[in-house]
Amino acid sequence: MNLNKNTLVGYLRRKKIIGQHEVVLDMRQIGDGIKNQIYIATTAQQRLVVKQAHSKAQIKERFWIDRKRIFAEKNCIDVLANFLPPDLIPEARLEDRSDFILVTSAPARDAVLWEDELAMGRIDLQIAAQAGELLASVHNQTHNGREVKTLFKDLKAFEQLRIEPLYMHAAAAYPEIQKAVEHQAKELLKPGRCLVLGDLRPRNIHINSGQIYLVDFAAAHFGQPSFDLAFYAADLCLKAMLNHPQKAAYLEAINVFWMAYFRIVEYAKAAEVEKCAVRDFGCLLLAQVAGRLPVFQGDEAFRDLAYRVSQSLLFTELEKIEDITEFINRTLIDG
Repeated sequence: MNLNKNTLVGYLRRKKIIGQHEVVLDMRQIGDGIKNQIYIATTAQQRLVVKQAHSKAQIKERFWIDRKRIFAEKNCIDVLANFLPPDLIPEARLEDRSDFILVTSAPARDAVLWEDELAMGRIDLQIAAQAGELLASVHNQTHNGREVKTLFKDLKAFEQLRIEPLYMHAAAAYPEIQKAVEHQAKELLKPGRCLVLGDLRPRNIHINSGQIYLVDFAAAHFGQPSFDLAFYAADLCLKAMLNHPQKAAYLEAINVFWMAYFRIVEYAKAAEVEKCAVRDFGCLLLAQVAGRLPVFQGDEAFRDLAYRVSQSLLFTELEKIEDITEFINRTLIDG
């Protein structure tokens, strides 16, 4: 079955997620609907997120995505629940393996999306620090975990959601750095180190009374920790490029996140991971403007700027994140 506004309430009643006499006060669709159909349903007793995975991306140039990624999301929530406080992540309420549906608890009614806060110019560095510390905890707790590795050994969804549309698509658009970008993609598919969330960025971070709450784990896999660091950094860097008056604040949100992460990370060869993360940062920043689903295309001058910053990150000899973001800041000033 395909969920829609007409069938959703009946579905939740049949699955005994809401009671027969429990009144649904509000129901609305969220997200862009490209990869999933997502609804929030609110009753007097509970708030729920209902997600059904599409088998194809709903864009003009459609591409296949493994619907079983919805099960990886549920597995990720279960693993995180073993060591994270319950008010930081959703609770999995239902996994429907026949119709590829996942029902979870929703963020608190008063929670705000960090993406929206940033768009309004409210750049809270404490939230960036929390995100870095939480990510380090996830990577520490799952590093070389045999059971987690077995649970997330299938990388198909990660390849379909991240490698092909981001790395490979961007590589094809810029032949002069194609080999370097493809090399980074291959590195990400090597035997993994830990649970990688795969989608850590402000649009998936809610804030409730100063505390973060994470959502969306469909790209979770057992892989390279560098990806999570770079994915967050590329998102904030694009925001810096698009908001010139506050660019320094956005770049500082990268510094704070990055340093909070490496301050408490415990696995071996962290310096090696950091170097890989800087190169992945370059690849993912380029994918923001040249991937299959660009976050922002911009004009030729903007794409050229993104390319020059990305190229520098791929080949930089700088090691400290504050030196890297300072270089980015100067590049943005000079245009």
